[in-house]
Amino acid sequence: MREMIHLHRRRGSMYVAVIGCSLVITVIGVSALLATRIERRAAEGTSDLSDARVYAQSAVYLGMYMIQSDPNWRTTRSSGVWKSNQPIGDGTYSLSGVDPIDGILSNSTSDPLVLSGTGSLGQSRYKLQVTLVAKPKALTCLQVAMHAGTNMTFSSATVQSNQITISANGSATATSSLIYPKVEVVTSFSGSSYQTLPKTGITPRTMPDATVFDYYIANGTPITYATIAKSQGKTTIEKAVLSPASNPYGLTNPMGVYVIDCLGGDLRIRNLRIVGTLVILNPGVFSVEQSVNWEPAIPNYPSLLVRGNANLIFDNAILSEPSENVNYNPAGTPYQGVSDADELDSYPSLIKGLIYASLNVAISSYVTIDGVLVVGNNLSTTNNLTLTYKSTFYDNPPPGFAGAPGMVISPGTWTQVVN
Repeated sequence: MREMIHLHRRRGSMYVAVIGCSLVITVIGVSALLATRIERRAAEGTSDLSDARVYAQSAVYLGMYMIQSDPNWRTTRSSGVWKSNQPIGDGTYSLSGVDPIDGILSNSTSDPLVLSGTGSLGQSRYKLQVTLVAKPKALTCLQVAMHAGTNMTFSSATVQSNQITISANGSATATSSLIYPKVEVVTSFSGSSYQTLPKTGITPRTMPDATVFDYYIANGTPITYATIAKSQGKTTIEKAVLSPASNPYGLTNPMGVYVIDCLGGDLRIRNLRIVGTLVILNPGVFSVEQSVNWEPAIPNYPSLLVRGNANLIFDNAILSEPSENVNYNPAGTPYQGVSDADELDSYPSLIKGLIYASLNVAISSYVTIDGVLVVGNNLSTTNNLTLTYKSTFYDNPPPGFAGAPGMVISPGTWTQVVN
């Protein structure tokens, strides 16, 4: 009897053990199934979020394309939502463009723009934004060392260069000359004086319009034409220093911008040091002669702007303090960081910077230009001309020498928005 009871107990214990094992196996199986489902859902969610991010990025790039393809985007669009819940892939996207300054796109071409793109797929949502800033587009005439709005003519001239390019929106003619720079023209060329065969059929380079003088007139300091003394019967600025710290004709200008309205009269500049921008309006005959040492006070500003014709007939003779009895590097206007009170120094004769004349330019002496020369109409050269190109003005165009600004990404502004 006792043996039977003991046997039943053993059988009961085994049954409980088997049931327990079954339950454990079942729990493990169910847990594994649940884990698989969770992993699958997590993977699906991760995939959805990844796609949503791509949709958001695509929305932002679409906004950039909309800006680039529409020159009038600031007036055709308003600050706010541009696209809402548009289909893309298996999800949707939305796009907004906002002026963070005042919420008005149309009142300033220089205001930044914040583009925000939102991508959605399933339960996943991703928002991405970036800030675009206005960057001036330099006129393409600044891409070369010298450019004529119509034609270039070289007669008994030698044009030296540092492997640069000169161009014209019309033609080029060279007679008994040596032209070392690369030459590019819209129409045609004649003569056999070119060291490199000129390139024809180029796209006309963009040029300044009549408003190019406006900024400098508004911000410059006038020099009254009548206050300029005459020498040998000609109104002449000579033996002086013109700079932000020096103006022998009146008030100084902190940017070194000085404006002279010649009222139809002639003006001659010679034996002079200028650190600034000289704006010549309505001249009869305007010429730069003998020796000058000239550069802008603000590195990317023009050195010389002429509303009219200009004759460049200064040469490569040094600008000498002893010869002129003038101190050309007084206190406030150092040369290469050095100023003094003596009259013992000398300076190379050249113009550094950007030169622009709205009509014609004639070069008839040994002229050296370190920068860019732009001529509204015709350029003629009958002597030696040495050119060195500076990209400063194309890389950072001065007022009046840029078209409508384009929008570029501000570095470091890509960011995910969580809201």
